Amino acid sequence: MKDSNWRKCILCADSREVIKRIPDNSIDFILTDPPYNLGQHSTGNIPLPGRAAMNNDVAEWDMVDFNPEEWADEFIRILKPTGNLFIFTSYNQLGRWYNCLDHKFDTTNFMIWHKTNPAPKIFKAGFLNSCEMIFTCWNKKHTWNFISQSEMHNFIESPICMRPERLSNPKHPAQKPVSILKKMIKIASNKDDIIFDPFMGVGSMGVAALELDRRFIGVECEENYFIAAKQRIINVLNNKHIMTKDKEYKLTEEETSTGVCESAIPYQSIGSEMNLFFHASKANSPHGSKTSTGLQPIIKWPGGKEKELKYILPNAPTFRRFFEPFVGGGSVFMSVQAKEYFINDFSSELISLYRYIASTDKRFFAYVEMMDDSWEKALKFFNENKVLVDMYKDYRENKITKEVLKGLVHDFCKRNEKELLLIISEEFVSYSCILLKETEKNLFRKMVRMREIELKKHILPDKDLLDNIETAIKSAIYMNYRFMYNDKTIERKNPCLHTALFFFMRNYAYSGMFRYSNKGDFNVPYGGIAYNRKLMAKKLDYYRSEPLLKHFADTQIYSLDFEAFLRETNPSKDDFVFLDPPYDSEFSTYAQHAFTRDDQERLAHYMIYECKAKWMMIIKNTDFIYELYNKKGINIRTFDKEYLVSFMNRNDKKVTHLLITNY
Repeated sequence: MKDSNWRKCILCADSREVIKRIPDNSIDFILTDPPYNLGQHSTGNIPLPGRAAMNNDVAEWDMVDFNPEEWADEFIRILKPTGNLFIFTSYNQLGRWYNCLDHKFDTTNFMIWHKTNPAPKIFKAGFLNSCEMIFTCWNKKHTWNFISQSEMHNFIESPICMRPERLSNPKHPAQKPVSILKKMIKIASNKDDIIFDPFMGVGSMGVAALELDRRFIGVECEENYFIAAKQRIINVLNNKHIMTKDKEYKLTEEETSTGVCESAIPYQSIGSEMNLFFHASKANSPHGSKTSTGLQPIIKWPGGKEKELKYILPNAPTFRRFFEPFVGGGSVFMSVQAKEYFINDFSSELISLYRYIASTDKRFFAYVEMMDDSWEKALKFFNENKVLVDMYKDYRENKITKEVLKGLVHDFCKRNEKELLLIISEEFVSYSCILLKETEKNLFRKMVRMREIELKKHILPDKDLLDNIETAIKSAIYMNYRFMYNDKTIERKNPCLHTALFFFMRNYAYSGMFRYSNKGDFNVPYGGIAYNRKLMAKKLDYYRSEPLLKHFADTQIYSLDFEAFLRETNPSKDDFVFLDPPYDSEFSTYAQHAFTRDDQERLAHYMIYECKAKWMMIIKNTDFIYELYNKKGINIRTFDKEYLVSFMNRNDKKVTHLLITNY
């Protein structure tokens, strides 16, 4: 279907999967109301004497952790340069959205929605919850439709959503009034613009968008909300007498089998060159389907292809078995559906991680849980020793000199030696331990650095002081684990612990980067404040989940040279090989394994002249690579990818990538 007159696309699906399939720079306005995570702070419904308890407006979905960090990059990717981003949020999430987005936009700001009829506080024990925040972002060329100064206040006032607009079945505790949504849409978008809401709920954003002659894409994972949203949106279109091909479009049998989808839109109709359809994923789709499994990568890895799945999956052939010689973090391996999987990587510690996960090795999981426990103990230790903050304030106010501060920090660490060592497990202390030395060094350096910043800029608020000193303590623990990771004795005698340390490093190293010294020691520093609250427990739960283990049950794991792997497994004409080799660049060494131009030539020769299977490669475009694959029967296409991190300036910020296939 190629219909430029489409009005709506509403999906009952996981937004995390749908958003990956939305083309870059294709959305005019993201207006959304994600979970606030207030459920964890709720005391439940409020009992009232002589009457029914008052609803405390908390739904089960708000009890689940919601992490803005997992959404920010995708929001930025899909938003047009002229687009706006408005996010309803709360006090506990506002700072996290700010940290994710402020440095990526020319301007960030916030609006306040004041509810004129908030729920009462019967016992008059605090302020009424009469305001909600809307975090807003835009760039210089953004759409902005103010007419007068009076319209430009960042303050919107209205009653909360009441009957008859408010639905009673299903009841959505966060349903927003259409009137305030319309005001935002009028300000921040134009007629026929595409409005996107990945947390559609009962469809209020869609109702507001369609009533204002915008186009709407909405996603909701809970079916009862989706059904209500669908009906409300259809009613709007019927009332406006809009009859389009989009509305009458019939899904094919294959598309229908992928899940619940109303009025699917081809990518092409919102800016992509790929003539494909949005659809919800389903675990029991046929082998070799272009539908994603919905599984996440195993680990963050340099050059990971999670963001390129929107190119890879739609362009994959039909296949029976899947082969990946450079599996890396597993973005593609975990996403594709096949009868059997054969994965390989030359990094032995990465493959050890895969094997420990596949076998649900108890010792590996125990070691990682011990590290997680130390992270929480570090916070407890810090909370019990706020004297460190007072120590810094004395230094800030020139009550003590730098030398005196150094002595006080030394005495503090000596006095608390036992408590510091209790942060990490007794087993970890029995290995080479530098925790005490690193704690002393990190605390002193951090305090000196904080003062330098304050002298150049401004006095840091107490929250920043707390965050920085906690970071110093956790950096010390990180450095101790990094020291253990570099210990060749542990690597040789306890490979399970070494793999757990490798996993820890991958999660807490700065930007997930891996770099080694001339001596072969891993030397990337701790990631910093943003990592202080990070825990690995969720990742471990994912590793032990039934869908993941089922995926691994059909998988054979190798750690060989790529050519040895391909010759041993011998993929046939009914199979598919995906290749993500190291790039042809100065920085082509992952985990100390150089990949030379001779290796590139060897790979190209095997794939072009010997491989019987269909294959796809994604690689950075250089003259050398282009000449290697510019051969008869080989198709080469290009796309742009923006690196999120340019580490030591070794990567260009924007490069053209090649998608190469033999089909």
